[in-house]
Amino acid sequence: MSVNGIIGLFKQLATGVPVTLSFIVVAWILGFLLATLVTAGRLSRHKWLRYLLNVYVSFVRSVPVVLQLFIVYYGVPLLVLTVTGIDMTAVNKMVFCVIAFVVYYGAYLSEILRPAYRSISVDQHEAAYASGYTKWQTNVHVVIPQMLSVALPGLGNEVINLVHQSSLLFVLGTVDLMGQADTIVSTDYTASPVLTYFCAGVIYWVITVILTTIVHAVERRTDRYKIGDTREGRLS
Repeated sequence: MSVNGIIGLFKQLATGVPVTLSFIVVAWILGFLLATLVTAGRLSRHKWLRYLLNVYVSFVRSVPVVLQLFIVYYGVPLLVLTVTGIDMTAVNKMVFCVIAFVVYYGAYLSEILRPAYRSISVDQHEAAYASGYTKWQTNVHVVIPQMLSVALPGLGNEVINLVHQSSLLFVLGTVDLMGQADTIVSTDYTASPVLTYFCAGVIYWVITVILTTIVHAVERRTDRYKIGDTREGRLS
């Protein structure tokens, strides 16, 4: 294939990039918010709540994400139809993709946030209370900044994993980057499957490099909150 042909191929593939990026941003933000709630619940004093959330996390971590995608895609419309009588046939498939991955990352990110929260020394809490901080102020100004610094490398890795796993969206017919590559191979018999998928891989690589750079920049900014940089019993 000529250079112009390769450039044209990249342009065709690029039409699926906005869908992929939109999915990554929305699924990550909502997944992180859900993970925060799940983490809070798993750290609560209520045994029944901890038990239910632990079962949820265990199930999600044990079932392949592509299977969860199908469960949500076929299960949610059936559940809604049964309970409310509303037909969700016309709902965009991307909605179900987002729901599936939010549920998935709500569990996975909780496994990063919970140990990060517990890694904060009790002395940090006591020093904050001794300084007149309320429990809320202690969490916001003392615990959470240090917690996020500890959790950030793991969270950053999961961002990259989300980029990779977003390639599964095409199994539901979503025309994201991978879906666009599959469409080109399926409809254009002159296109080389190897070259098409390789070019798609290059675009995924570029997205990953950009996100990795952003994550590393955020890590450098949060280095001052690392527990090792604080003196025992003293607020940061």
